[in-house]
Order: sequence, then C-alpha cells, then structure tokens
Amino acid sequence: MTQNQSEHHEALEAFLQRFFGAGNGVWPDLDPDHRFKDRTLPFVEALRRGDDAPAVLPRAYTDRDRFVVYVIAREPGERAKTAELIRAFAGPTYITYDEQVGIQPVWLDPTDPVEQAIREYAGERATFRLETGRTLEHRRNLAGALELMQRTQARRPPRMWRVAKPIGRLLAEFDAALSAGAETASSVVLDHLAAVGVTAANLANLRIKRLDRLGRSEELLQLPELADVVQQDLPLPVREAILNAVHTALEQPLAEGDLPAARARLEERGRFVPALLHTAVGDLGTPALSALLLAATVLEDLPALRRLADAVQGQARTDALPPLLWQEAQRVLADGDAAAEPRADADPGLQVAVDDTPQAGQGVDSWPAFLAAVAAGSSEGTAAFEERSWSAWPSPAHHDAVLANLLDGLENQAAEAAWRAVGAFIEAVGYAAPAGLTAHAFVRNAVAFDRFGPGDLAALQALAEIALRAAPSAQTYAELLDEIGAYRSRWVSPERAAIALDFVDRLLLAACPDQQARATLAYDLLEPLWRHQQRLNEADLAFAKRLSGEMDVPFSWQERAASDGDQELPLSDLPPMKVLLYSLDEAVLTRCVEEIKQLAPGVDAARSSDHVGSAQLRQRARSADLVVLATRCAKHAATGFITQHARTQHIFYADGSGSASMLRAVVTGLRSAAGSR
Repeated sequence: MTQNQSEHHEALEAFLQRFFGAGNGVWPDLDPDHRFKDRTLPFVEALRRGDDAPAVLPRAYTDRDRFVVYVIAREPGERAKTAELIRAFAGPTYITYDEQVGIQPVWLDPTDPVEQAIREYAGERATFRLETGRTLEHRRNLAGALELMQRTQARRPPRMWRVAKPIGRLLAEFDAALSAGAETASSVVLDHLAAVGVTAANLANLRIKRLDRLGRSEELLQLPELADVVQQDLPLPVREAILNAVHTALEQPLAEGDLPAARARLEERGRFVPALLHTAVGDLGTPALSALLLAATVLEDLPALRRLADAVQGQARTDALPPLLWQEAQRVLADGDAAAEPRADADPGLQVAVDDTPQAGQGVDSWPAFLAAVAAGSSEGTAAFEERSWSAWPSPAHHDAVLANLLDGLENQAAEAAWRAVGAFIEAVGYAAPAGLTAHAFVRNAVAFDRFGPGDLAALQALAEIALRAAPSAQTYAELLDEIGAYRSRWVSPERAAIALDFVDRLLLAACPDQQARATLAYDLLEPLWRHQQRLNEADLAFAKRLSGEMDVPFSWQERAASDGDQELPLSDLPPMKVLLYSLDEAVLTRCVEEIKQLAPGVDAARSSDHVGSAQLRQRARSADLVVLATRCAKHAATGFITQHARTQHIFYADGSGSASMLRAVVTGLRSAAGSR
C-alpha cells in the first residue's frame, strides 16, 4: 500500500467512525457484534473497496423515529448522473420526492455531527438524502433497491457519461431557463455543461450569473473560485453579479446613511471589488454602481472615482444613488483636486472616460442587427450577447414584425443558432409591451428543432405568455395553440405536470378569440395527467382539478394524491404560517393566493411584485415562515433584498413562471417548514 493509499484508507475509516457515531443508530460505532450489522455491511464494504458507484450510507436518527439514506456522488461533476441512477432504481416506488423538481442534492446541517462528517468527506460531490415510509418493510425495500444500484453500476464496464446535446445548445437552454425563471432546470443544465467539458472559468461565470438571478448573494461570495474569477477579463453581466452580491451587504447602512458601517461591511465582504474598479459603468444597475462608487471613495482611487462620477453625471443618475454616498464621493474628489498640481495646460481632448471607449459588439446596436448577428454566428453577435448590450436598446416590441420575419426566413443552421437569443428576448420583453409575432416565431423554432428539455420548456411557456398577451387574431391564436400541442406526447407527463398546468392556466388567464382551440389544447394537456393522476403530487392534483372545472373539461379526479399515504397531514391541517410569494406576474400571484386559501386555510399568504426593495417588502421577508420566489425577469435588487432580509431558512424557487410552478414550490415549502417545527 502506497503512502497516498494509506492516507486515503485512514481518512475513510475516520469518516466511517464519525458517520456511524453519535446521532446514527443503524450500526453504532461499527460494533462488530451489533446484531443488525449485516443490513449495512454491504454499503460499507462497497465504499471500502472503492466501487465505481455512488456511496450509499443509511442512518437511523437516535432522537426521533426517522430513517434516511445518504447517497454521495462518486465525482463532483456527477450530480445529474447520480440523481438519474437513484430515480431509475428507487424512483417514486421506494422514495418520496417532488417528481417535477426531480431528485435534488440537499443542504447538510453543519450542527448535525453525522451530516457534518459527510460535508467534510464529500467536499464538492453532491449528496442526496432519501426518505421512505416508516415501516420496516419500506426501509428494507429502499436498502435493497440501492444495494442493487451499487452492484449494477460497479459491474458495468468503465465508460464516459455523455450528454447528447452539444455545448451550444446547452448554453442556449441554460440562458433560456434563467430568463424564464426555471431554477431547477437551470441547475440541471449547468450539471450537463460541467459533464461535457465546459472550461472551469466559463462554468464559474455561469454559476455566478445563476446565483445572482436567484438573489443568493452570500453563496456567490463564498464560491471558492471567485478569487481567480475576478482576475480574468470578465463579461459585464458577471462583473455586475459580483458587485450586486457585495451591495447586498451594503444596502442597509447606505439606505440609513451610515457610511462608517457601509465602509466596514465593504472591507469585510468586498475584498474582490478593487479588481473590478475598472468596470465600465455602461448599463450597470444602481446596486453595482453604488458598490463601485463606495469602493473608489474608500480607497481614494481618484482616477477611478472621477471616471465613475463623470459617467454618473453624464447619464443623469445622481438621484438614483444614496445621497450621502454621492456627497462623500464629491468630497473626496474635491479634496483630491485641491491637493493636486494645477493642470492648466492639460488637453481636454485627451480626457476620455473609459465608458466612451469602443466596446466589443458596438457595431450591433439594435434587436434586428443583434438577432441577425447571433443567427450568423458572428463575433459581434457573441460580444453583444455576452455583454448584454441588448439591455440598453428599445424593446423588441418596436421591431416585432421585422424580427418575426427574420426568424421565419432563416435556414436550418442559422435558425438553430438564433435560439441562443431566446433568453435575452424573454428578459428584454419582460411583462411590458409584448412582441407577440417574434414570440410566436420562437415557438415555431422550438417545435421545429424538438426543444423539449427542461429549460426549453420553461422558455416555451414564457414565449406562449408573451404571444397570448399580444392579443393575437383568432387564426393566429389557433395556430399557436396547435403548435404547442402538436408534440405534447414528448413532454406532457406526471413528472412534468407543473409545466403542462402552467400552459393550461395561461390559456385561462389570456383573452380567448377561439373557444374550440382553447378547449382542445386544455383537453390534450390535462388528459395524460388525468390518466396518471395517481402519480400526481398533492399540489398538481389540486390545481389540475381546479383547471379542469374552470376550463369545462369533464374529467373525474380523485380526492387526494395517492402518495400522501398516512405519512403527512393534509394541507388543511397544517399549523398557521406566514408565506411571502414573489413574482412580477401579478395574475399568477392572485391565482396562487386563492389556491393556497383553499388548500391550507391556516396559511397567511402575502405577495409582492416590487422591482426593488422597500420597507414593506423588508418587513414581509422578515416575518415570513416561508418565502417562494418566481425569478422570471426578476432583478437582483428584489430577489437579493428578499433573501438578505428573510429570517427563515425555508426559501424555495418556482421552477417556471406560471401558477402551477409556484403552487408546487409553495406546497413543498409548506411541508418543509411544518416538518422543521
């Protein structure tokens, strides 16, 4: 045995002693005389042998009647692969999980000695915590399924796990998922990108953009690769994401006019900001700009401060900044000017702000030019995409017919490439004036190229919402609905029930110029769910029943989801709780609040669609037992504000922008919050 092997063996045995120590009654201290050791021994031996399979370790809590099994991915990039193995061997038969969200890794409690041992042992590898029924038979069945999974995987000849989709298509799906608010889908696609060999730097940039959208500032600032990331030539959105995360720590003292406290927090949380001081102001949001301005002021970096101040004044943005911060910046500049030598002979023509220097992608300055450049695969289109140049242009609604004609006229390769712009399109349109013709053209693109991945479906739902909000003619309406339903057999299933229900709900909320077309699509989307209703979770079943009645689709639905069993209280019996729902779609918020009142009368649901933080939003976030966020088109100024001020650990994300997606997240969150009481 080599020295490395010896050290690995010692570390493994130390981990096993900790795992089977305090807090785990399955095999106390690995006692060789324990009468039930044979049930756990195969999993321990597989780990000791180093089998080419995920680690499986059972646990029986010693302070309550709870049994779980931890499954640890073999490699850091095998999160999605491990989840698929668990689903294939244990699936909904032996474990309880939300089938729409899928099997997801868990957060491990550092105060729990068993889970802390896993945290230190697993490192960056994903860990899953699986639960089953309370009977001994349930537990034996789950253990048997996972033992079979290990044996089968270990006996397979070594091979690389490959994802069929090319990197370009996965990148487009990732951007689409982020813009459409599909939190879980974006995570799954990110795992796939890691598996196909995207560079570590690019993967870090994508991870930063995702955490920024979700408002998870603390997690972003704790990324181990961040110190290396800031030394690179970063795209503007990544710079802004990092600055947004820093501003989250500065927001409260700046709002209260407490500059000393803001400086102290900047020194504590903003160690990466000096490397970003040369960032061009351009279209930076106010949070990122405030973080830059404070850093330049504290460091008394006069060239950077002067450049920032000139850009702020040139863009007439002084009123958007915290007043005391702007006053302090002006004071530092004045003191610096007074101490400097006179510059009477300076040539004004040489004083060019960094923001005025030519930027990559500057030749692409409108949506038609952008979409044409992206479709052509030009470097100008790539640069405009990466720098989010499109965020400064007039809405795509101003060029709706031109963009739609451009998309419809593309040949196959160009049409495939054009999908990369769909996330930017969804975000640029937002919930303002719709670009219905372009949205419909993107729907045709999705159907033509079989785009039914998790992120693509979320984008398809957002595109349908935009197209329907544009009040299409009866003929266009019927064509749109026919295209959405044409390939429903490829994506409508109990596991994807929420996305199908989101579509049906949008039909109900939108104006209807063709009742027959609406009824046909509603029937086509609900019928597969009705046939497999025993596999629906309680949130999807309840909302499917409601939509069936509202759309006059006469299906007979069972009373409760079969998976509820006797393990959980009905939602109507949950204790009183306060819930904060956040979405920019007020119609979705209204629908969800109504449904929550029906399902869980004891729950007090507050809602918000604010674009930025406010005193009222702060109070609601602080008082909530559960926070559920829909992040389609949301800005860090709102999501980061909520996550910063929330005092609950129960923060959940809708995996889409519709009512069903949000309701599913609410029910999952309510169960989690109630179970922790």
